[in-house]
Amino acid sequence: MRLQLLYSFELEPKNPFNFYLTASCYNFNWWFNGSKCLIPISKDPPLIAVAHHPHDKVMMDVYGEKHADHVNVEEFVEWALGLNEDLMSFYNVIEDDAILREVPKSLRGMRMRATSLWNALLIAICQQNASFAQGWGMLCRIYRLLGLEVELNGIKSILPPSPRDFLTSEAEAKLKEAKVGYRAKTIMHAASMIEKGYFEHLERLKDEDAEEKLKEIKGVGSYTARLTLVLSQRRYGLLPLDRWLKKLAEEVYKLKNVEEELKAKWRDWCGLAVFFTTVVLDAEVLSKALRRALNGDVKPSCQSEKLTPLTLWMHTIC
Repeated sequence: MRLQLLYSFELEPKNPFNFYLTASCYNFNWWFNGSKCLIPISKDPPLIAVAHHPHDKVMMDVYGEKHADHVNVEEFVEWALGLNEDLMSFYNVIEDDAILREVPKSLRGMRMRATSLWNALLIAICQQNASFAQGWGMLCRIYRLLGLEVELNGIKSILPPSPRDFLTSEAEAKLKEAKVGYRAKTIMHAASMIEKGYFEHLERLKDEDAEEKLKEIKGVGSYTARLTLVLSQRRYGLLPLDRWLKKLAEEVYKLKNVEEELKAKWRDWCGLAVFFTTVVLDAEVLSKALRRALNGDVKPSCQSEKLTPLTLWMHTIC
């Protein structure tokens, strides 16, 4: 499907801001090409924004089939890129952190890109009991098999599938082809609940209540629910704790009551701290991540030959 340019606008990020790092991290090559970052807004109607950063402002071109509300798109893009986030307090919390101390230096100005509740659920479910490469490989195949291919100004991209796309007679077979395993049932149940409007006012709930609400999806536990809320609503007070992070905290920080002590250590920035922990350690498998952290090797790799969160866009993984 070929989309047309609808309009353009510019946004001014709060400094410090690093567009390249923000756009490249945990991204596919159909959404980032080294200079332009494509931000999917909706599949129905098709709507996508293209961001580039030639100077102090972020320039945005919006493509679609018909007119879209200008104000809503501006707000969505500003929120998705975290342009108004002030990370100085976060940097102060982690400046002497054994794992995260490189973030205010090597990754200064980088923001976590946020996404929709549905897309965040897909990411979190695919990451269950999976390595970085496995989880993002599943997600890649889901997008290719169920997403909508679009072309805008010569750029080919993909709009992520909507929950409705997982409620068709063909969805189960496509999820099997995507090799998501047991996660297929969880994805389809989540899609059904979202389509029924079950999480319509989730943003109004307190963190704990929102987590419990998401856990009503069969196959979604605390880790998946919290990660979803961090990625979709920037609820940084939540701590997505899995075995990988728990072991790192026990060995590197010498913590016993990991959840309680990490919350005290990272305060209101737990969710963002977890995100950056995966980035600085290149989302390595536990044994390698642990060895690196204990040796003080906490500077992320940007070498193209190695698959990491920062170089994912340079690789074809599905």
